[in-house]
Amino acid sequence: MLNERELPLIALRAFVVAARSDSLSSAAEELGVTHGAVSKQVRLLEDWLGQQVFTREGRSMGLTPYGRVLAEQLSQSFRNIESACHYVRRRRSKAVLAVEAPSTFAMYFLMPRLKRFETANPDLAVWISTRMTGQTPDVSSHDLLITRGTSEKIGGQPKASMALFAENLTPVCSMDLLQEKTIEAPEDLLAFPLITSATRPGHWEAWLQKAGLHDHLFEGGHRFDHMFVAMHAVREGLGAIVAPKEFFPGKPEWRLVCPFPDQVVTGETYFAHPTSRADPRYLRRFLEWLEDEIKG
Repeated sequence: MLNERELPLIALRAFVVAARSDSLSSAAEELGVTHGAVSKQVRLLEDWLGQQVFTREGRSMGLTPYGRVLAEQLSQSFRNIESACHYVRRRRSKAVLAVEAPSTFAMYFLMPRLKRFETANPDLAVWISTRMTGQTPDVSSHDLLITRGTSEKIGGQPKASMALFAENLTPVCSMDLLQEKTIEAPEDLLAFPLITSATRPGHWEAWLQKAGLHDHLFEGGHRFDHMFVAMHAVREGLGAIVAPKEFFPGKPEWRLVCPFPDQVVTGETYFAHPTSRADPRYLRRFLEWLEDEIKG
């Protein structure tokens, strides 16, 4: 007797094979069991579902409408399970380091460089997850957490946090935008739309003050909820933004440039937080590579 809460996996597997076979005998041969064993599993499944999955007329059988729906969905599910198992078997020689990082950091600093790490470390796969501003870091699912502006230990992990770099904030715009007008002095930027993001308020004001432009009044302009969305607008040539110089140049095809790379204001600091589940060998290798990229 099957428990009502327990998913009858053996019966489901027998049903999937029977549904694509021309008879229960063929299904039994494929499964390596007897005709009676397959028939029993189908009956158990029907009892568990409270619904017939096969119609029976003499020796012939066919799927009921519910049976067709179930067979289609289960077949895809078993294919997904099979693919996942094959993937894990192929990757069993590789260790995995799971890294969670802020979305903009992952997009503009980490991902453009990650191929270099993978090439140099073929035995170690780095899996990246992203976190939006305001979201709580997922300590239990990752080996390393990267945060912006948070140096305290996260989730009570025993390993010490490590400062990566402090942002050097400077204007960034597309090369296409620079073709519209030559920028020779900071005030020339004011001819373009100044893009801002809600998660990084005050960047333009701080930089303009540092550049000696004290009287600019922001009126309208593009304002996006997150930095990575704002950066996409910059790549589209919609204006300029103040962003960490460390993120650029990233990919050359983005055609982004910092017109005043030496005029910067200091932003937040990024920290790396190892978690208790991290393997020290792989963690050390990744952090040393990250340090080299930062010095870069």
